[in-house]
Amino acid sequence: MIIDLIKKNIPEYKITLPTSKKKYSFRPLLVKEEKYFSIINNISSTFEDKITNLCSMVNSCFDDKVKSLNFSIQDFQFAINSIRQKSIGETTKLKITCPYTKEPVVVDLDLNDVKIESSKKDFLVKIKSDFIMKFRCPRMSDILSFESFPETEEEYFDLTTQCLTEIQTPSETIQLEDVAIKEKREYVELIERKKYKLLKEFICNSTVKFNIKYKSYDDIDREIEVNDFVNFLKFYLVILTL
Repeated sequence: MIIDLIKKNIPEYKITLPTSKKKYSFRPLLVKEEKYFSIINNISSTFEDKITNLCSMVNSCFDDKVKSLNFSIQDFQFAINSIRQKSIGETTKLKITCPYTKEPVVVDLDLNDVKIESSKKDFLVKIKSDFIMKFRCPRMSDILSFESFPETEEEYFDLTTQCLTEIQTPSETIQLEDVAIKEKREYVELIERKKYKLLKEFICNSTVKFNIKYKSYDDIDREIEVNDFVNFLKFYLVILTL
């Protein structure tokens, strides 16, 4: 059939996700993905609608062989960056406000400059040598529990709490993935501050990073590092249709 012939000739690319290490095939964006863009770019769409449709768009490019809501933030970022490169191009123009001169600047961004900051799946907090709390990387599904992107210290604490998966004691391993966040919050509150600081760094660094290089009006070479998933996802909500 003609439809099968067309499908066989759509380009296919291989990808290995940095956190899960799983290998997949994906294809570029097609016209049928326009339905997702209309919701993602609609100013009246809710935060949940935007994220859900962004994930649905990724699933579609993987021929629905994945559920990207279950991807770690880093894997999701890596996947959507790869889709954008193969669908639209490896570079894009972006209008930013220079944090030094406060001027609007149009910059050329190379999407190949994306860097993997950390690819660890889990982080262990040792309360004692034989009493350990285990945390996973944040997932896209975790983001949907917020009304908008987590940005405050309290929101990051809640995000960290969601990532608590188990407690290991000398006698047993207690699974906590499905335990209510209110109960898990009580456990996380008992972590020493210095250990929580390292845990938060793990949560915040479970992302990819990229640098925006440009020259400001005062003729100085500048560079901004986008190093958190909040700004990364905001960025991709803008450039996917450019």
